[in-house]
Amino acid sequence: MTVEGESPFPKYEKLIGRIAAIDLVRGLAMVLMALDHASTYWNSGRLFGEFYYASRPPILPDLLQFFIRFVSHWCAPTFICLAGTSMVFFESRRLEQGLSQKEITEHYIIRGVILLLIEWLLIAPLFEAGFLYFGVLAAIGVGFILFAFIRKLNTKVILFFSLLLLLSPIFAEFIWNPIFNPGAHPISFSIFNMGNLGGFFQNEFFKNWFNAMTYNPVWPYGLYPLDPWLGVMGMGIVLGRWILKQKQDAISNRTISKQLFTIGGAFLLSFFILRTTQGFPFNYFPIWQDTGVLIDNAFAFQNYFFMSKYPPSMVFLLWTLGGMCLALAFGFYFEEDLRFQKLVKPILVFGSSALYFYCTHLLLYAAIPEVTNLVKGFSVQITLIVWILGLILLYPCCLEFQKWKKKFPNSVLKYF
Repeated sequence: MTVEGESPFPKYEKLIGRIAAIDLVRGLAMVLMALDHASTYWNSGRLFGEFYYASRPPILPDLLQFFIRFVSHWCAPTFICLAGTSMVFFESRRLEQGLSQKEITEHYIIRGVILLLIEWLLIAPLFEAGFLYFGVLAAIGVGFILFAFIRKLNTKVILFFSLLLLLSPIFAEFIWNPIFNPGAHPISFSIFNMGNLGGFFQNEFFKNWFNAMTYNPVWPYGLYPLDPWLGVMGMGIVLGRWILKQKQDAISNRTISKQLFTIGGAFLLSFFILRTTQGFPFNYFPIWQDTGVLIDNAFAFQNYFFMSKYPPSMVFLLWTLGGMCLALAFGFYFEEDLRFQKLVKPILVFGSSALYFYCTHLLLYAAIPEVTNLVKGFSVQITLIVWILGLILLYPCCLEFQKWKKKFPNSVLKYF
C-alpha cells in the first residue's frame, strides 16, 4: 500500500482532459438506458424478468419488445465499470492540481454517500421500491466508498480482488458450498453473506438488507448484489490504469483501439463458447436441461440471449463488458476526429453529465404516466416516440447543467 499523499501510479501522474471515447460509451449507455426506462413507464408490453430465482419463461414471441429490453442490458455493467475507470482519471487530474490523497479519498466517500441518498430518496420512490432499495446507484455508491481506500493498492491486488468477486459463484459451487454449506442452493452463498459461515446478522432486517446487497436477490428491494458488481467496478479501475498508462506512454489511440477490440472480441468469443456448452455456474438460464437435452428452440434469439441480470451470470458479464470494450475501441479509433466528435456531440454531453442525466430522465419519463395514472398504458410505438422526444429535451438541460457546474466548481455540483 502506498504512503499517504503518494500516487499508486507515479509513472503516469500527468494531467489529462476528459477522454472523449469514455464519454461516448457512457453516453451511448445513457441513451439505451433512457429507452428502457421510457419503456418502464409507457410501454404496455414491456418485458422484464431476468431474475435468477424466476422460472424461465417460454420463448418470447414479440421480438421487438424483447430487443428493447435486451439492448439495455449493456448499460449497468458499462456504468459500473466506467465508474471505476473514471476514478483513475479523476485522481490523476486532482493530483496534478495539487490535491492530497486524503482530499481525494474524502471526495469519493462524499460522492458515495450522495449516490446512496439519491437512490433511496429519489430513485426508489420513482420505481415504487421500498426504502433502502439497492439499485445501480447504491452499488456504485458503495463501490466509491470502498475503493476510496483500496484504490491505493497495487493494480495486481485489485485485479485479484475483482476476479475473486466475479468468480465467487463458481468457487461457491465447487469449493465452499460442499465444505461449509452442503446441500445449499448454490447461489445462496456469498463471500459477503456471513450468515452462511456462522450465523451473523441474525436480526431479520439486517439479514434481509445484507442479502439484498449480496448474491441473494430474493428480497424485493435489492437488484444489484455487491459481489459481482464490486468486481466489475474493480475491473474498471484496472482498465482505467491501463488506459492512463497507454496515454502517458504516448501510445496512439489507434493502437489502444486495436487492443480493446482484441479484448472485447475475446470476451464475446468466451461468451458464445460458455453460453453454448455450459450450465451453472456460468449460466443461470442454460440452454441445456439437466438431462443433457437442449431446451425447445434453444437457439432462437429470445432464448439464446435470455440471461440472468439479477444477479448477473458470468455469460451476462462477458456479453455486456465485451460489447463495452468494442464500443470503447470504436471511440478511441475516432477520438481525434473532430468531425466525428461534432457529429456525436449530444451523446458526449450525455456521457459527461451522467448522474444529472440519470436523475432527470427518470423524472421526465415518469411524469405524465404517473400523473395520469396511465403507467404502462401506451403502445411500443408511442414509447419510442416519447424516448426520442425525451432525449431532445434532455440535451439542452445537460448543457445548462454543465454551465452551472463550471460556474460553481466548488459547490455540491462537483459530486455529480
